[in-house]
Amino acid sequence: EPGPAAVAAVARTTPGRSDSDDLLAILRSPEAHAPRNAPRIRLLGPVDVAGTLGTAEPGALPRLTELAVYLALRPGADHHALDHDLHPGAAHLDPHPTASGTKSPLPAKLADLAAWFGDSPEGRAYLPTEGTDGYSFAPAVTCDWDEFRSLYRRGMRSTSATADAALAHALALVRGAPFAEAPPASYGWAESERQDMIAAIVDTAHELAARRLQYGDHRSAEAAVFRGLAVAPDVELLHRDLFYAYASAGARDQLLRAVNRLDALSRRTGRDLDADTVALLRDLLAGS
Repeated sequence: EPGPAAVAAVARTTPGRSDSDDLLAILRSPEAHAPRNAPRIRLLGPVDVAGTLGTAEPGALPRLTELAVYLALRPGADHHALDHDLHPGAAHLDPHPTASGTKSPLPAKLADLAAWFGDSPEGRAYLPTEGTDGYSFAPAVTCDWDEFRSLYRRGMRSTSATADAALAHALALVRGAPFAEAPPASYGWAESERQDMIAAIVDTAHELAARRLQYGDHRSAEAAVFRGLAVAPDVELLHRDLFYAYASAGARDQLLRAVNRLDALSRRTGRDLDADTVALLRDLLAGS
């Protein structure tokens, strides 16, 4: 994170790359959410599955979606892991019991999930369920979180224009807070993954904003920060990035509005501002 003295330096920055319009177009593009030609599991916002080729009972869709998410996040999971996390009361049950035993609901759900996802144009099941110890989707089935991580790694390798574009493409995949609108009793098993997603989105937004401010590209920096704040509105690192962007652009009115928004948020949550935020605001508001 740049120090307060960096704000003035940003304003004097030498002319940088002129890819601001390209990055803004990526960040604002709906293409990141366009349907693919195979099923796609989306976690970076409200959880859903797009592009399935089969059918399923409408009432079963929430449970089947959660099972699909589990297999997307933990490919190769076996019966025991699936039952342990998704059917805690059934973890000890035999998936293929004798007539007197109690049956796990998992085999039927896996069959329903395979039927819902359907088959590829070549006739292969998107979820193979025959003769397997663990369950994984076919490679054609995609997940936005996998794509985000791939773009993140590409973007962090260097500070080139291509790398910045990769970070922008990653942020464009974010439709809202991960697992938004999920039913309260579901996805408890995915809490660590959810926290990882939030942290990665915040890190990506901060990194892209910091890079763009070095080039005096305030618009892309602002757009990147807003993507992060939509997911983690109380992360003050991102608010500080926004303050830098407005101060270095000489946009005092926007700076004051942004400060007021954070102040209102801190009052609402009863949390004091970080010392770093207070020190930065003292410098920015005194010098603007």
